[in-house]
Amino acid sequence: MKYVRNCALNVLLCFIIYFSVLTSIAAAANTTAAADGFLKQLLSAEQHGMGGSFVGTSHGANALGSNPAGISTAGGNRFVIHATRFPRMLALLSKPNQNANYEDYSRYEQRAYGIETLNYAFPMGRFGAIGLGLAFEQVGPFRRVDHSGKALNSFQGNNLAIGFSYGLKLFGSTRVGFDTKWLRSKVSDADGTEHLGHGYAHNIGISQRIGNSTLVGLVARNLSNGLSFSEPSIPDAMARTVVAGIAHQHQISDVTLLIGLDVHSPFRDGIRANVGGEVWYRHRIGIRIGYLRHAEKRYTRVFLLEDSTFAAEERLWKAEGFCFGLGVRLGKITLNAAYTPQFRPIATENERIHIVQGETVYTFSIGRTFNKPMLLL
Repeated sequence: MKYVRNCALNVLLCFIIYFSVLTSIAAAANTTAAADGFLKQLLSAEQHGMGGSFVGTSHGANALGSNPAGISTAGGNRFVIHATRFPRMLALLSKPNQNANYEDYSRYEQRAYGIETLNYAFPMGRFGAIGLGLAFEQVGPFRRVDHSGKALNSFQGNNLAIGFSYGLKLFGSTRVGFDTKWLRSKVSDADGTEHLGHGYAHNIGISQRIGNSTLVGLVARNLSNGLSFSEPSIPDAMARTVVAGIAHQHQISDVTLLIGLDVHSPFRDGIRANVGGEVWYRHRIGIRIGYLRHAEKRYTRVFLLEDSTFAAEERLWKAEGFCFGLGVRLGKITLNAAYTPQFRPIATENERIHIVQGETVYTFSIGRTFNKPMLLL
């Protein structure tokens, strides 16, 4: 058994080295498709409440879209629905004028939008577990008129992902898994013209249990050749990342404590890390707290105040701050809610940004287990 465990750890190490090189090669593609950020948001309310840490804390249906190795822990059929709400954001941008006084010259406005996910995990005993997922993001509703003069309701941009996942336990303490997603992304360019792109993205995960309460793991995310947009000016690249994480669980009488830490590479836009913990009392009520720091470049469509026109720009955005969550189990039904900081645009040289509104993101979920409960570690 010791020899098998050492082999598993060696495989994990090779996995880390291989995909670290892979993401370093892909780091040159700084401008990514809108669907890239969409896929990175497909976390559960539990994970959001723990600062977004997921490598060692993903389990069962919550592992879809994060660490597919965790799907193998499903102890029973489980269905879960997540809803994430991003508030309307209004950011004022100011620069010094001829008198060296700062005055507003433009603004960034993101309408309220949301992400909905439906995940289902189905264990198959010693053959592992499979999962099915559906996720949809809708951004900025608008109205347009077709050739016959009838009004059509649509969205300024949206992303759809349909996925399949598979996870398997090896040697009793090693877990591996993969998932694949078909993507459809609709975006608008600076002129307001809609463009539709399609593609695939894949996640590969592995985790190793050490002792009875510690889990280390690694996930390679967004392995993709990009999306197929007919317009070459639309960003279509997917940023490949490697996330390493560790989780530790401790039981004290009726209290269960779980701590998770993730680190993302490469660090071309600064250190990206997630850390958090949760405490459950008698597996009935739980509270969570975490801290996240994440930065990414975004290609956005902005409204210019000076001439009332739209323009496309690339800017660094960052989400940083404390996260909080709450969970309640009522029989086989689990309810969760989380509060996380919103992504903000980062000021460039000789620029100031004032966030007028939109600083908090809320995530809610409801899940039901149809057989015995799942094991976290």
